Amino acid sequence: MEKKLNKALDELISFVKNSDDYKKCVEIKEKLGKNDEVERLVKEIKKYQKEYVKTNDKEILRKLDDLTKELEAIPLYSIYNIHLEKVNQMIDIIKDELTKYFDNLLNDNAGDLHD
Repeated sequence: MEKKLNKALDELISFVKNSDDYKKCVEIKEKLGKNDEVERLVKEIKKYQKEYVKTNDKEILRKLDDLTKELEAIPLYSIYNIHLEKVNQMIDIIKDELTKYFDNLLNDNAGDLHD
């Protein structure tokens, strides 16, 4: 059974990795990594996120919002997020279905324990 489960999981992973949206995410992420402006904004956002967590300062939050808007205004970054959202939706659907499957499996077997 373990081999069947591993094979099924490998197939699910392959399905996601072979999807057009995943491939686009990988392609765009590589391009974004070479974009100095995107790299600068991401570093600044991370820095301000850490500061905000420590201080809860509203001025830092405003700066963080401004930087995020600036990053989201970059078309390639927006396209990346669209594809990433679709990949995340696929993963969420798979996760939900696996959870339902195992819940049903365990609940059906739980009844066997009382018999």
